[in-house]
Amino acid sequence: MLTTLKNHKSIVMLSATLFATTVLLFGAYSSNGINAQSLEKITIGLNSATFGPLTSNPSLNQVKVLVDYQTKDLSMVHSTINGVMNVFAPNGSQIKTSSYPNGFTITEAGIIQFATSFSDPTLTSVKVNVTLTDLNKTETISNTLSADVAQTL
Repeated sequence: MLTTLKNHKSIVMLSATLFATTVLLFGAYSSNGINAQSLEKITIGLNSATFGPLTSNPSLNQVKVLVDYQTKDLSMVHSTINGVMNVFAPNGSQIKTSSYPNGFTITEAGIIQFATSFSDPTLTSVKVNVTLTDLNKTETISNTLSADVAQTL
């Protein structure tokens, strides 16, 4: 009888351990999935990027980036959002930040243009980071797109 009681205790302990491990692993997996989905309501990718003298004023340089987007959270379709483009010099110093004054309306998928100009004739390349945000630019709703852009003449 003592052996049978020990076997029952071993089975109960093994079952409890397996159950606890399953709950912990499933909980970690579920929470990671929820966090990843909530961070990126929209996915963005590079369509094209140009950097060079501004046609209307050659003493200024212009960076223009076309961003492809795909809305993952369809409840956001037809809502007004914003986006931020940060421009950096090759040494990492920030040159300029630009965004839309009144935001823009998104659909399920499309292209968004970001453009800004600045006067620094010594630069031959820049790095840009583009991120989509809520209208007030307080919540990030997309991945960050980074691109190195060389000057074209």
